This record gives sequence, structure tokens and C-alpha cells, in this order.
Amino acid sequence: MRSIKNAGLMATSVLALTPTHAFLPAVRESVLARELVGKLHMATGAASGSEKVASKKSDFQVVDPLMIRNFALIGHSHSGKTALAEWMLFDENIITKRPQAGESVLDFDPAESARHSSVFSHFLRVPHAGRLLEVVDTPWGDFQTDACSALDGSDSAVIVASASDGIQGGTLSSFKYCKENGIKCILALNKMDRPFLDIDGLLNDLEASLGMKPVPLQVIRGDDFQGVDSLFAFDSKGEIARNEVDGTEEAWLELEEAVAMTDDFLLTKYLDSTSLSPEQVFQGLRDGVMQQKLLPLVYTSAEKNLGIPELMDAIAAFLPNPVEIREDALKAACENEQGKCGMQPGVEAGFAARVIHTTVDSFGSLSILRVISNGCSNDGKFDSIPSSVVNLRTRDTIKIGLTAFLLQGKDRVPMQSGSHVLPGNVIAVPKLPDTVQTNDILTIPEAVSEEVAEISIEESTRVLTPLSRPSKEMPLMFCASVGLVDASGGKKGKGKVNSGDDKLISALDAISREDLAVKLEQSGGNLLLHCMSSDHANLVAARVKDRYGIDIELGVPPVQYKETPHKQVSSVEGRHKKQSGGSGQFGVCVINMEPLEENAGVVFESRIKGGVISKPFISSVEKGVREQLQAGGPLAGYPVTDVKVTLIDGKMHSVDSNDFAFQSAGKLAVKHALSKAGTRLLQPMEKVIFMSNKNLQGDIVGIVSRKDGYVTGSNTVDGGDIQIEACLPSSSIPELSDLLCAKTGGSASFSSSFSHYQVVNDDFTLKSIVEQSPHRHE
Repeated sequence: MRSIKNAGLMATSVLALTPTHAFLPAVRESVLARELVGKLHMATGAASGSEKVASKKSDFQVVDPLMIRNFALIGHSHSGKTALAEWMLFDENIITKRPQAGESVLDFDPAESARHSSVFSHFLRVPHAGRLLEVVDTPWGDFQTDACSALDGSDSAVIVASASDGIQGGTLSSFKYCKENGIKCILALNKMDRPFLDIDGLLNDLEASLGMKPVPLQVIRGDDFQGVDSLFAFDSKGEIARNEVDGTEEAWLELEEAVAMTDDFLLTKYLDSTSLSPEQVFQGLRDGVMQQKLLPLVYTSAEKNLGIPELMDAIAAFLPNPVEIREDALKAACENEQGKCGMQPGVEAGFAARVIHTTVDSFGSLSILRVISNGCSNDGKFDSIPSSVVNLRTRDTIKIGLTAFLLQGKDRVPMQSGSHVLPGNVIAVPKLPDTVQTNDILTIPEAVSEEVAEISIEESTRVLTPLSRPSKEMPLMFCASVGLVDASGGKKGKGKVNSGDDKLISALDAISREDLAVKLEQSGGNLLLHCMSSDHANLVAARVKDRYGIDIELGVPPVQYKETPHKQVSSVEGRHKKQSGGSGQFGVCVINMEPLEENAGVVFESRIKGGVISKPFISSVEKGVREQLQAGGPLAGYPVTDVKVTLIDGKMHSVDSNDFAFQSAGKLAVKHALSKAGTRLLQPMEKVIFMSNKNLQGDIVGIVSRKDGYVTGSNTVDGGDIQIEACLPSSSIPELSDLLCAKTGGSASFSSSFSHYQVVNDDFTLKSIVEQSPHRHE
């Protein structure tokens, strides 16, 4: 077993660049790409040679989409994604203050500052070695919905894993998401400066968990991680060569073999000559990433700012540009005889963009757009932002104003009027209509039919891109009731919605537009907040207070318990008689009551014969019976269900009998019958479907058992995960999210839906529910 102190484990930039940070060429990017390169040129001010971007300006631009890398930083919470992004900015002189723990320039929201972790996706632009890196720093965990929306709009991803924390749920789920959605990725093993690391063991664990062996592009320099040495270099002629630094030989052989295994031609050549040329390894590695057959690995330490420039080199060298992504999709469509042959990737039918994030504040909304394609003139210049677009989801035509921004964290850099917009660019457009939502596709009116057809083709060929990746709803695992807090600090209305809560509902609606993992529901007069966890709910409450000045209190959503008769009772009379001068009130009814099977509800039957009670008054008795059953049983005051009431006899008066009298008689009869029969408590049960790594099955079964539930089935799903179906009491659901996260490290999720009602047989549970019932009849 090799430890971090073993010099056989090493890392350098994917390319051992000269000190000048020479231009990073792609060996082969496509025939069309080369044609575009012939037409276009690097914008003035791009870094080249010994130059390094020495300006804090955030409007660095390229005019060639081949020079753009659009990617997301993803992975488990606290793995160091934001720190890596900030060091990218610092190393390229976009920011001048050295990033420090607890002083993030990207996590600028008050909630993020308090948590020391990201809550929202943040967008930044990093010029590096002539490339423009369009970066999105994503949260994960409770905020995976926001992260996935941004990731769906990206061409590729860097999965950031913590070397000191081992295999974490966010590492596995982010890799799985990329695999399923065709998102090309590399792996950055961060926190390499931590002591007592067993890197060999961690790499073996990663291979077993991911089903793919990470391939190091570097070797570690020094016993205590003093940097990295790349396996690639440039020779004196500027050609790609193998880096001959001591300690790289073993890692090079492993890389060479891994690349050979991805392609039949390379494998044949490798077996014939036992080696590949550096250029073949480089290009084979790049092709392997595009085909998702290889997972390149780089080493970093955000705390010590080691390996960050080399990480950017790897991104520039091995992750695809926007044209390649579009080229792959059009090629698949052409090969499947679905058209698109000969179309120009990145240009196609004209402007198209995906909404990858939405922010809403007191000033209005800001929609973040990832540009997918845009019109291009004969001289190779791309068009500017169109003045109007169509939302493919709603088919609404939307006017776009003259104001648009480039984003650098919290800074908005105004775009000049007429600025060219390239495939892969990320731009921010303010004040689009509320109908525009995250994950919408916007395109010019004349391209609507083309884009709809292309989306259909990509879905059928399963070559998914930012244009066609479907939005996915994450299961919302937590629910809380929401109530206003009055001036005295008490809870106003106990979560009940009234006409004075319009401002609160509007505020929560705005937040739900920004955060797709927030949903509102009005149920039985209660305002319910659905989200990912109690921590997420508290964060929503804090945002409502900070942004809109509304103080709210979260509570446990009411559980809809019910009661059912314990036994059958017969001939129970309800008599209502009142005489106070003039005409009186008189009504008598006699009923039988019996329990019914589960989910039968309330059944009313009349066996009155001979006109003992007239038909209108029979209806009055039924109304009284149903109202009294809904008013609650004698045990805990909850509605009574699964019961049959049979009207068998009664009396009426020709003058004094009326509707009210027989309603009252029916209510009294039900009260007496329930008192005689007694009731049992029914609790609602939820059908819960857990999704997790198969290694966590025992933990999940244990949680189900402790929460008085039972497992009903399990099966293995695609990717080796396991799906566990169970039934749990509805009362256990509010705390299930936090319990599951704590037990599984956030690597499992669940969805729940109402299943059935079940009798509460446990005496301790029954006593607790009865004592806490707000409806209990004293």
C-alpha cells in the first residue's frame, strides 16, 4: 500500500506547461472546428506567451467558441468546490485578496456566510492560457436541485472529492448524474495536504464505488504534497511529449494502458508495440473523456493553492468545447437518418439558450442563460443577444431589453450594446416575465420548429446536451407548516392561511421560483412548505425575513388521524325536543352503527318504511350524522371513518318537526352510538420509496424499524443502486429527512405518498397521540 509519502504517487498539471503558460492546443477538435479556427481569431487582450491576465476586469472575451470551456464544479458539500473556484480567480488576477476560510467572495449571501458553505450556484469567468473558462460553482446536499439545473446547462463537470473524507455520498451521486446525462467529467481529488492519507486505498474505493477507475494525470511532488508533476509536457518543437521527471514512469504506463483499452485501434497498436506515442495517449485520453470511458484524475489543495493552475490546464486540454458538444449531437442525428446533416454546430438555426438559474429579490428577477447556439455572419462573427425570443415550454414571445450582464460572483458586469454572444457563454438578463422558469429553453421565433425537432432527436438518440436534458424533480423530503409570528412573538393563526397572508405567500412564491426545491401547498387551511430538510426550511424562513421583512415560524404539519368504531351497536336513539312557546322542535331517530373494512369511508343507509320519517327529514338525519362523525370521536376528537350508520326507526311531529330538529337528532344518535361502541385510532401511513447505494440497505431498514414502519419490498435498479419500499406512519416523515441524511451521509433519498390508514395498536403510541390531540374532548 502506497501512502502520500510514496514518491510513486505523483501529480502535475495534465501538461507540464512552460513557465510562460503556453497556449494549450487540442490535438484534434473536428473538421468544422478547424474551419472555424481559420475564420476566427483570439480577441485582443487574451493571455498568450509569457503574458498573464493582470487586470481585474471580468469582461475578458474570446471570439472563437473553441476557446470556451463551460463546466460545473460539483461534488459533496464541503469538498472544497468554492475554494477551488476562488483560487482560480486569484491565480488569474481577477481577485487580489488571497482566499481564506470563512471569507468567501463567492458565498456572499448572508445565509452562505453564516453556514460557511454554498446555498446557491455562483457563476464566474476565468481566463486561462487563452481559454475562457465559464465556471459554475454549485452547492449539493439539500440544494442539489439548484446544482443540477446549472449542471444540465453545462458541457462538462469537475467532480471535487475530499481526499481526507473518503467516499462521500455527494461524490457518488454527482458522478452518477453525469454518467446518466452524458456530461463529460474529470475528478479533482482535493485536500491533498491533509496528513495520514492512503491515496491508493482511496483510489481503489473510488473504482469500486464508481464502477470506473480514475486515471491520474499527475504524480505528487514531495512527501507532504508540495505540488504536482504532469505526465505530459511539450518538447523543444512544441510537440506533445511525455514528461521525463523522476517518478512519472509507473503512472505513465498506467495511463497508457488505460487509454489503449478504450479504443480497438489503440489497443492493437499497444499490443503490437507495447507503447503509444504521447500524442496518441493525449488524443486517446481526450476521446475517452468525450465517450465517458475514462475519468481523468488531478490532485489539488485549495488550502495551500497547489495544483489549481494545473487543474485549469486539465480542464482546457481534456474537457470539450461547446462546438464539440453540438457536433456530437448533430452527428448522432445524421447517422440515425433524422436530418441535421451538414448543419454548423454552435450556429445551427440561430440563437438558443437554456435558463440555468433564476434569482429574485426586491428589484425583480435575474435569469441566467447558458447560450447553446447563435447566428454567425460570413466573417465569422457571432450575433448579439436577440431582441425577442420564444419560450419553448409556454410558446410565449418574450422581449429582451438592452441590458444584460456577465457575472463574476456577486458582481454584474454590464455587456456593451451589440456585444457578440458565443455558444458556451453565460449571460444574465434582468426582468424577464414570471412565466420564464429555470430549465426553460429560449430561442428566436424563426427557429422554434428546428429546436423542437432537435430536442426530440437528441432524446431519441440519447445524445443529451444542454438543449435537450430534461429537468428533473428531486423528491422533497421535508414538510413544515408555516405561520406568521405576531408582534408579541407568538404564532399568529397557528399556520392558518388568511387574507392577511398574501404578502407571505407572494414572498414564498418568489423564493420557490428561485429555489426549485421549495414548493407551497395550501391544505385544509394550513400553509405547508415542502423542501429538502429542516435545515433547508430554516434557511427559507431566514431568507423570507431578510429579504421581505416577514417573520415566520415553522411547525410540524398536522397529521390527519382518524377514528373508527370498535364494535357494532344497535338501536341507539337520538332525540331532539324543544318547546318554547309557539311551534316547537321535535325529531327522533334510531340508528345502528357498525365498523367497516379499511378505506370504506362513511356509509349511510335508510331502512325507514311506512313514512315514519319523511324523505326530507331522512336527508336531514344523514346530514347530522355526517357532520357529527366529522366533528370527531370520543377517543381523541378526530374524524370518524370506516363506519356504516343505518337509520332504522324514528318519530316526527306534523307541526314541530323540521330540518334542524332531525339534524340535531342525528348528531345525538351518533354521539351516543360512538360512546357505546368506543373507537380505535387510525393513523395515516405513507408509502416511502428509498433510493440508495446497496451498501446502505441495512441502515435504511434500521431507520424504518425504529420509526414503527415495515419494509414491503426491494429491488436493484440501474447503476447498482437499491430501491427499498416501505410503509411508515405519516407522523415520522417530518424528521425522516434529517435522520436519513445523518445515517447515510446524504447519499440516500426518498419520496413518499399517502398509502392507507392503519389501526394504532401500541399502547404507548396511542396514549401519546391522544394526549397531544388538539381536538380531544375533555
